[in-house]
Amino acid sequence: MARKPRRRRREAFDPVAQDVPTRSWTVLAQDPAVLGPKGRALTTRVTVPAERLEPGPKGHRIHVIDIDATRDTYYKPRDKALYDDPYADVTDIERLVADPHFHQQNVYAITMATLGHFQVALGRPVSWGFDSPAHHLKVAPHAFADANAYYSRQSESLSFGYFAGERGGTVFTCLSHDIVAHEATHAILDGLRKHYLRPSHVDQAAMHEAFADLVALFSVLQSSEWVELGLAAIANRSNLIESKDLDYDSLKDSVLFKLAEQFGREHAFVRGDALRHSITWEPSPVWLRHPAFKEPHTRGEILVAAVTQAFLRIWCARLGPLGTDRNLPLNRAVVAEEAARAARQVLRVAIRAIDYLPPVDLTFGDYLSALLTADMQLYPDDSRFHYRDMLRESFEAFGILPANSGRADGAWSPPDCADQLCYEGLNFESLRYDPDTLYRFIWENRDALRIDPEAFTRVTAVHPVVRVSNDGLVLRETVVEYVQSMRVFAGELGKLGIEKPQGLSGQTFLPLYGGGTLVFDDFGRVKFHIGTGIRSEKQSARLQSLFEQGAFNREDDDGAHFAGLHRRRMLGAVGHPEERW
Repeated sequence: MARKPRRRRREAFDPVAQDVPTRSWTVLAQDPAVLGPKGRALTTRVTVPAERLEPGPKGHRIHVIDIDATRDTYYKPRDKALYDDPYADVTDIERLVADPHFHQQNVYAITMATLGHFQVALGRPVSWGFDSPAHHLKVAPHAFADANAYYSRQSESLSFGYFAGERGGTVFTCLSHDIVAHEATHAILDGLRKHYLRPSHVDQAAMHEAFADLVALFSVLQSSEWVELGLAAIANRSNLIESKDLDYDSLKDSVLFKLAEQFGREHAFVRGDALRHSITWEPSPVWLRHPAFKEPHTRGEILVAAVTQAFLRIWCARLGPLGTDRNLPLNRAVVAEEAARAARQVLRVAIRAIDYLPPVDLTFGDYLSALLTADMQLYPDDSRFHYRDMLRESFEAFGILPANSGRADGAWSPPDCADQLCYEGLNFESLRYDPDTLYRFIWENRDALRIDPEAFTRVTAVHPVVRVSNDGLVLRETVVEYVQSMRVFAGELGKLGIEKPQGLSGQTFLPLYGGGTLVFDDFGRVKFHIGTGIRSEKQSARLQSLFEQGAFNREDDDGAHFAGLHRRRMLGAVGHPEERW
């Protein structure tokens, strides 16, 4: 009798927490404007690896340096009992807002926790994307007086501003869980994919913003305190919540999916009571073609809406067996825990997808195929909650189709040249770690892999990874990135099969980029080759997008551009698209 496949448990196994001592720190679950019962501070605890600390806090990856450039002020860090958490029982929000030491702890703990989410999901350490080999990301909780916060590769830092709120008092962006996690994600994604800061297709810039929003949202949704508060706002009669109040529309419109509530309420230029509430976008393929969606933040909201709407359907599906299918009331704490479990799982899939993306010229379709592949690799059986079906349907509603149309499920396919690849003379162990060995593999297999021989090729990263599923399945892979570059005059593009943007001078000297991600299995054989060549049809779309952005003849990849990008968004330079019809 055939044995039925075992259904998986979606609660994530955490290899880091199993093997590494940890320490918990008190942080704000959302921001100072979001209060718990009886007006108490709504705090939560985040877990980070236990490490040696120095005043700052300063650990082995994060160094909080509290210098205010506007006021020329240095806020001294706590220099005693560095391993104690003096805020564990503090319920007075005014005390937390007025205490610079709490601000320092808040940014340290959230940034470290965000880094931890990535390292657990990816199954490997993550380095920063700095040009110098520095180990510390510098974090300034009170960097300047301005309604802004940003990551800069050049200064190797996260800088958080503060400003006078419309309702009185000072708004500190360093106290928003959303904003801190968002900026930390920019720094981490830059370490994972440095070329995503280069000017390219409009989807690539939007991806940086959308991905940072997704990590921020799902990080906060893992806080049961925050989810229970949001549920109480829907139905605050008892510890129970009726099934009718747990429908898709009620949850979608709730406070749970809003980003930067305090910032939205206190800033005159922001529409509504939050900086962003992407889940409420009505699905339509029209948005991708709308002129207003050329701006990275606005276009990124399409991706955020697609993922969060899929997440909400997954959450509702998880509640069915608990009683909503039978119209039974559920305990709010149980509902909140299901949200946390689903958020943790979707976040890890979203992060793992990074390893299945091309290193340059990313599109939303690439990310969808990467999501589906990342989940399928650890969880082939998706028959219980149908995560992948919900992701595909949600993306398709916004006009985003998998980049790989060769498979019905949309995941990446094995390379069609697998039987032509040559491994002779290559050491298996070296294939897992050594860039020179990987470059030799590319050199020997250039024709089979269809890698342009006229472009300069460089192996930019080699990552051996170990991932563990909830059922204990161990997945070992090696993720290798290579990037190609070439400079040509615009007038020569036709010879390469690339369309020249209309109106661009043929004498313009252009940089072209291509590259790929090679994923090797634990036997040293190629599982996937994901990428785009120099002569890819994507080059035409990339160059047209760059021409429309006015991005030629300048390099814009040092990360400092986030300051201007975020300021334009925060000051309302980008309106709602319906206002631009």
